[in-house]
Amino acid sequence: KGLPPSQVLTISICPARSPPRAKPGRFAASRGTMAQAARERFAKKNEAEDLRRAFEKLDTRGDGKIDTDELNNVFQLLNHRTKKTEIEDMIWEVDDDCDKCVNWPEFQAMYHRCRNDKTGYEPRRLFNVVEFLMNDKDDSGSVSVEEAMQILYLRFGKGLLDSQLEEIFGTSDTNSTKDLSLTEFLHSLNMSQVKQLRSKVTAKTYKPPPQATKKR
Repeated sequence: KGLPPSQVLTISICPARSPPRAKPGRFAASRGTMAQAARERFAKKNEAEDLRRAFEKLDTRGDGKIDTDELNNVFQLLNHRTKKTEIEDMIWEVDDDCDKCVNWPEFQAMYHRCRNDKTGYEPRRLFNVVEFLMNDKDDSGSVSVEEAMQILYLRFGKGLLDSQLEEIFGTSDTNSTKDLSLTEFLHSLNMSQVKQLRSKVTAKTYKPPPQATKKR
């Protein structure tokens, strides 16, 4: 006879639901963000490698520290003339343990202090030399626009990249054949930093905004 109606199991079949559709552009935006993050990770890795390479290039004796004689030797190789007292000041500015040398931890600390400095008051003489060595990726003794792009992009982002290139090289055209020697590169950076300091508002240059007049 079969089961009574009260014990009959009924199964209702519902149509399968389709997965919710992603909003147009959301996937593309997410993919763009991931690509951007991947580029930044790659650039930071390269930056760390370039920093180590710059230190080893200055540490000509290979003893893990940089002194005035080693700096002077590198300057002579790059045809950059500077006074001995200026080289001594470069060392003194970042020599935390006062041994008249710059070791790797001091070198790293100096680089990151200057890199993250927003005031413009951090001593930058050795930092600017390191910038040149990091950008001179082919060890040609000069820096091109194309070579400088990676570090400037990481530091200032896409929006300010062109203006930074123009500030240093006078052009943002990656096809430009303009290369800068160490002397020219340091001069451009110094001029840019002086301009930055002069543009800052101080207690003497501050002018209060005009008071709004009330309408009757």
